[in-house]
Amino acid sequence: MPRIAQEFADIPFATLVRGSVHRTTYPLTPELVASYDRLVGAAAGERAVVPPWLYCTFLPIYRAMGGRMEQGSVHIRQEVSQHGAARVGDVLDVAVTVTEATLRKGRPTVVLDTGYAREGEVICRVTSTILWGYASR
Repeated sequence: MPRIAQEFADIPFATLVRGSVHRTTYPLTPELVASYDRLVGAAAGERAVVPPWLYCTFLPIYRAMGGRMEQGSVHIRQEVSQHGAARVGDVLDVAVTVTEATLRKGRPTVVLDTGYAREGEVICRVTSTILWGYASR
């Protein structure tokens, strides 16, 4: 069984390197799609195309980076741009790029750009802005 978020250690802010790229895969299994549909209250039933809410998750980021955001992190912004359709059963390549890891007004701010691709074609891009460990400082 794949690891869940609670099984990952926190990544300290000081270890984040701007420009670093972390990779993993994201299998879009029928069970995963059904689980997310239940979470968002979507109508039950089989689908061929993956709904956009499957990209609004941190688990591929945790897997790619080998850890999770420090406890007390505050997710302050997320932009999602979908460029194509993924199908149930696809296995997407995930690339998480640390585009920013700096102090903004004394706040540890991290911007992660997560690209989901199939055969080199980007299907979806998610940009997340996070105050890393901010609430626990």
